[in-house]
Amino acid sequence: MRFVVAVALTALFSVSLTGYLSYRAAGEHVPRAFGRMWTARFGAAAEERQTPMGAEIASEELLGTLRRATIQAAAIAMAVAAVAGGWLAIRTSKPIDRLSEVTRRHGAGERDLRADVHGPHEVAELARVFNTAADQIRDEEEQRKRFTTDVAHELRTPLTILKSELEAIQDGLMQADAENVGQLLQQVDLLTRLVQDLRTLTLAEAGELSLEREPIDLGSLVTSALGAFTSRASAAGAQLESDVRAGVIVSGDGERLLQVINALMDNALRHVPEGGSIAVGVDRRAEGIGNGAQLERACLSVCDDGPGVPEEHMPKLFHRFYRADPARSRASGGSGLGLAIVAAIVALHGGSVEATARPGGGTCFRVRLPTEGAR
Repeated sequence: MRFVVAVALTALFSVSLTGYLSYRAAGEHVPRAFGRMWTARFGAAAEERQTPMGAEIASEELLGTLRRATIQAAAIAMAVAAVAGGWLAIRTSKPIDRLSEVTRRHGAGERDLRADVHGPHEVAELARVFNTAADQIRDEEEQRKRFTTDVAHELRTPLTILKSELEAIQDGLMQADAENVGQLLQQVDLLTRLVQDLRTLTLAEAGELSLEREPIDLGSLVTSALGAFTSRASAAGAQLESDVRAGVIVSGDGERLLQVINALMDNALRHVPEGGSIAVGVDRRAEGIGNGAQLERACLSVCDDGPGVPEEHMPKLFHRFYRADPARSRASGGSGLGLAIVAAIVALHGGSVEATARPGGGTCFRVRLPTEGAR
């Protein structure tokens, strides 16, 4: 943009200079030429010898003067344009050369290199865009490395248990009775669940998890899902409290939303203490979307009165393989993918999920989904 403005100003300067020189030359010579023509035609006491030929000569002089003035103005304009263009080219090319060098070195593997945000506005903006893209690439690579490390770590434990116990059975140190085989099957189930969760999460984050949308009464879906957790809650010594509003219609995939409900309930049951309670609610809430407008949302909440999660851990609860309590065993802590799957499925439905500390202790998860007709 600045280059265009500079060229336009150079052109304006050239036109102004040409006009000025031409005007000055005309102001000096035109009156003299017309004076000679007047004298040649009508005569004068002081210039009786002047002939029409004098007017012709004066006209030629005028044209020559105008021609020289135009050439002079053009030469000056070309010099100014060359100086201005050269200055702009040098000022612009140096930051671009530096940015090109950083780009080549970044592509060669120097991922920590960043461009200097200097130079003209356009070049500086390009450098900022490059730095942002480089930061995103670095974050994605780090996330991919962590994911690979976490998967290997999660798979290593059950595989190690399976290998050691099978070797013990093979060496005659352990009997292949129903109890021992049942323990081995538990590890196989853990591996199966982990692989299934990994596949679901990968498809959801890639946007390839298919959704069969239909109008669904979220309250009825939650009520039916709670029936499967009644016995588990009783076994854990916990009480289920339900405040579910019927008729809250959302557009979504019933199977996937049921997966969200089960994951949240399973997470709450793993953390609620004996004698504690889990409160489940479904209702409608209006949320402001700017300019005084409001959008109605369906809200699903699952709250427990467990030990809670420190505030600094809240944003990380939906990360893959993240556990707020590193000492929690995998047998009681799950695969570490449940809440990440919840966040991915809710996002596919155009909703949001958040975790907050519950007053008096515990954690509350809230899922907000667009109601039917408000998508």
